[in-house]
Amino acid sequence: MPDHQRYYPFPIPPYAPCKTKINTRNKITIGTWNVRSLRDEGKVEELTHELNRLCFNIIGLSEMRWKNIGETTTEAGHKLDYSGLPDVHEQGVGFLVHRNYNNCVVNCYPISSRLISIRLKASPFNITIIQAYAPTSTYDDEAVEEFYDQLQEVVNKVPKKDILVVQVDWNAKVGSDSYQTWKGTCGKYSNLSTNERGQRLLEFAKYNNLLLANTLGCHKKSRITTWHSPNGEHHNQIDYIMVQQRFKTSIHTAKTRSFPGADIGSDHDLVMMTLKVHLKKVTKQGPTRIKFDLDKLKDPQVAAIFEAQVGGRFAALNILDSNDQDIDTQVNMLNTAVTDTALEILGKLRPPKKPWVTEDILQLCDKRRELKGKKLSDPKYVQEYKSVNKLIRKGMKEAKKKWIENKCQVIEQGLNRNNSKKRTN
Repeated sequence: MPDHQRYYPFPIPPYAPCKTKINTRNKITIGTWNVRSLRDEGKVEELTHELNRLCFNIIGLSEMRWKNIGETTTEAGHKLDYSGLPDVHEQGVGFLVHRNYNNCVVNCYPISSRLISIRLKASPFNITIIQAYAPTSTYDDEAVEEFYDQLQEVVNKVPKKDILVVQVDWNAKVGSDSYQTWKGTCGKYSNLSTNERGQRLLEFAKYNNLLLANTLGCHKKSRITTWHSPNGEHHNQIDYIMVQQRFKTSIHTAKTRSFPGADIGSDHDLVMMTLKVHLKKVTKQGPTRIKFDLDKLKDPQVAAIFEAQVGGRFAALNILDSNDQDIDTQVNMLNTAVTDTALEILGKLRPPKKPWVTEDILQLCDKRRELKGKKLSDPKYVQEYKSVNKLIRKGMKEAKKKWIENKCQVIEQGLNRNNSKKRTN
């Protein structure tokens, strides 16, 4: 069996309890780096030294060339998980998690020497990151398709609510010529042209509703390209970070790019994405409740009319055969009878914006509004409009003065009776 097809026959580790969560509403930086090799003495120290200069949270690593699978902790306290071949120092992928986020790791699942995934406890959504290392151009198309099949199996197992990030050294070129054809999947800031492997990458991204994040920002060429040929003549973008399209607005495009200043002796540049989740605030609309003008019931005549009409409607309901109706239907009919009568006799409560504004003044305001339209067409309404306006102004002053006097009396009575509710009302 070829190396790129190897799977490790062990179950997915159980979820471990996490003491902390990543708040995705704050900025989180995720990256990928083909380090070429971490076998040499001191390479891990070189890696952490370079990354400590930058603000990072989780970095996916490709071509580590470590054998087997395992977990270790660096001298700086960062957690390093890896997955490689069991017998040779080739390929290999892994994750370097910043020491401040070690407790956020729910599980890390090594799949093969080309695939590894990690799940992080976060709020409001957990984060699943898949780090992969695609076959190079020396492999045939069959090996590439087998790699994509493996990757698709891993993507299918990711919980639907998780923020999914797929970052890979794809060894594929996506160009600006694909921007119009694959709009919504890639940006315009990439290579000049798309090759056959790049076309296959776009198909995978489109199928999974993924977006190539590091093709969105307008940067200078050195911050777009991710690979450099040994002779320095060719510079291409072949490392990509992909995130779900629904989180497109969460990508900080100015800080999502390659970082050529970071160096570990590799022909690939570090690529990082800064993510900050923006969620629309959903306000739940509560049940609408009609407020009636119950103060009208203080008038004995209005109260008598209301009582008579409600009684008449209840009498009509009593005639109906209650055996043919369930209890819910009867309750709804009673409620309808009461609310319809209240709406007809009492009307809706019209709370004034100012507590001293009375219903009479509001009615005068309605009349003034009607006269305003009439006075433009008929001059005889001009004087009436002025009179109503004068009554409103005078009524406002008198109503406010009366309201203040009543309020003072209520407060004074509350003080005399030691009634705190009356004093503050």
